[in-house]
Amino acid sequence: MQFTAVHFDISPPDLEAELLALLTQVPPGCVTTYGDLADALGLRSAARWVGEFLREHDHPAGCPCHRVVRKGGELGLYAIGRETSEKAERLKQEGVSVDDRHVERFDELVFRDFRSSKPLARLIDLQQQLAKRVQLVPRPELPRLAAGLDVSYGRDRIATGACAVVESKTGQVVWTTTHRARPGLPYIPSLLTFRELPLLLKLCEQSRREFPELDLYFVDGDGILHPRGAGVAVCFGVIADVPTIGVAKSLLCGRLENSADAPGGLTSPVTVDGRVVGEAWARTPSARPIYISPGQKIDVASATRITRAFTLGHRLPEPLYWADRISRAESRQSGR
Repeated sequence: MQFTAVHFDISPPDLEAELLALLTQVPPGCVTTYGDLADALGLRSAARWVGEFLREHDHPAGCPCHRVVRKGGELGLYAIGRETSEKAERLKQEGVSVDDRHVERFDELVFRDFRSSKPLARLIDLQQQLAKRVQLVPRPELPRLAAGLDVSYGRDRIATGACAVVESKTGQVVWTTTHRARPGLPYIPSLLTFRELPLLLKLCEQSRREFPELDLYFVDGDGILHPRGAGVAVCFGVIADVPTIGVAKSLLCGRLENSADAPGGLTSPVTVDGRVVGEAWARTPSARPIYISPGQKIDVASATRITRAFTLGHRLPEPLYWADRISRAESRQSGR
């Protein structure tokens, strides 16, 4: 089966540089918040990363990060190795009154008028474009081969991606490969795609050179079960033009409908805005569920049925089970 990759600009922004540039816009005598900086980057849920980065970043002389406080004016933490009292003192030197670790007259001093290209908003727009290209089609047959793709992160913060190709008839692993690279983006909820997509595309290219007939990929992450209908399995599947199934270990969004015992385990449809977009499935009532959703060129029913067929004694389907194990082992070994 021949596939034609779809060309999109998936290059992630240099988010650290973007954030540091925003910081320089906060005038002395003013403060801003982690959430306001995240808004300027284009996504409020990036606020946690903003806080983590500012806590751990290189802190040269003159760094203005002391002007970033929590919502409401609480000072919050300072850079590692620096005390909150030092943060308060630097603000006072700029004319900001601080009382009991709170900025006084916070509403008057907070700065939000950032000039920004909102780089994360561009990625959200790209997700929305890719979501419009999803094809949900039945797949009656079980493929002879399926691949699993998973990414792990070591202490060195390098991403290790693994691909495991499994034969459906025997459940045996017939081929594996790994690839290591710096992740394209820090972890930000709902934007996992751009952290891992370049690595997944590289693994896909390698696997299809070995197995030109390979036409199904299980991806560790969500498919259409995603706030914008564009989880990593969707974006990878659309760009690589290959059928994909997303299998997540936790529920990112959506609502579990009526759970019921069924042959092969406990199952529950998952809906978003009343539309069934996936299925929660546990092999036994006491087992932790997985969350199955189509990525590209497969529908919910087919994705669920094929995932169950490839699940042979483990929580995850065999291709993902082995990709997960291999990526973790390689990440530990390489990160020493």
